[in-house]
Amino acid sequence: MFDAFRKRYFYQPTFLQLNFLAWCGIAVILFWVRWVIYKDLTRALVITLGADTLGFFLTCALRHFYRKTALPFPRDIRIILQVAFLCVLGAMVQAESVQAFVDFMNWHGVNRSHGERLLLFTAGHLILYLAWSFGYFWIKAERHARQKSQHAALAKTDAQKSELQLLRYQLDPHFLFNTLNGIASEIPINPGAAVQMVGELSSYLRYSLDHRSRLLTPLAVELDTTNAYLKIQVARFGDRFQCSITAAPAAREVLVPSFLLQPLVENAFKHGFHHSPAPWSLEIAAEAHGERLKIEIRNNGNLVNYEDGDGPGMGLAVIRRRLEIHYPGRHSFQIQESEGWVIATLELEGIPCCV
Repeated sequence: MFDAFRKRYFYQPTFLQLNFLAWCGIAVILFWVRWVIYKDLTRALVITLGADTLGFFLTCALRHFYRKTALPFPRDIRIILQVAFLCVLGAMVQAESVQAFVDFMNWHGVNRSHGERLLLFTAGHLILYLAWSFGYFWIKAERHARQKSQHAALAKTDAQKSELQLLRYQLDPHFLFNTLNGIASEIPINPGAAVQMVGELSSYLRYSLDHRSRLLTPLAVELDTTNAYLKIQVARFGDRFQCSITAAPAAREVLVPSFLLQPLVENAFKHGFHHSPAPWSLEIAAEAHGERLKIEIRNNGNLVNYEDGDGPGMGLAVIRRRLEIHYPGRHSFQIQESEGWVIATLELEGIPCCV
């Protein structure tokens, strides 16, 4: 409740609050002016309370008309003339009311006729009302621009969130298609391994569905998901495939986009191992240095074979796009070959943007 009160009354002041504060400031200034004119503290105080309270309500009435303008700041000459007329009218009403009260109380501070005093105070109040109107439209224009910017940011965020969900949905069927093909290829020659793969796939899919709606997840969860996938491959290839996952405790706590590593591991099997003789090895290592997280996936193979055929594939394109959204200008993604190993390196800085 306190947070809601603070947001409403301290971060987003209403018109009445701003108008009240504005007239309090005006009243303080005009009180000293009236004290000099009437040379009486009580008279200056009474006139200030009456005149500036009236001014507060008159400007509230002006705001009722100003809100009908379509633009945040009037540019049409007809609207500008209407604003000027309303300012003149408000100044005349306030000046005449003050002078009527002063005449009734016989509190004349200067030796001038009623007409001269009315003209003088009308001119002074006209300047005041014009300044108030300019301030009103200026604040209105600022708020309009801020709201427009917020709406644009929200629209961009919604679009990026929808895109990220779409990219996630592209990954899951892609993975499922590849895994089912692998299971189908094992059924005729190794049905036991195929049965074990089905069990591991069931566990993986259950794990995947539990985290499907999460765009961000701790790296520890992401590594556990990847490990579930690797168990499927261990069941498929047996002793021909070896894998390891190492990650420092600090790295495991870092938030990363969910299912970020899955396409990289898939491509190791699809490209790296497809053209290389067994045994195959895959190593995943992660370390954190301050706000920078480094993830390295190594598999034996050849980079030419790795990117042969259909190129880096849909999975890598999805990774690049997701990194652009989650880490704009704060990431590095490289794939290179070194001494018979294909190494995919991810360097991520800071907390990923959660749109």
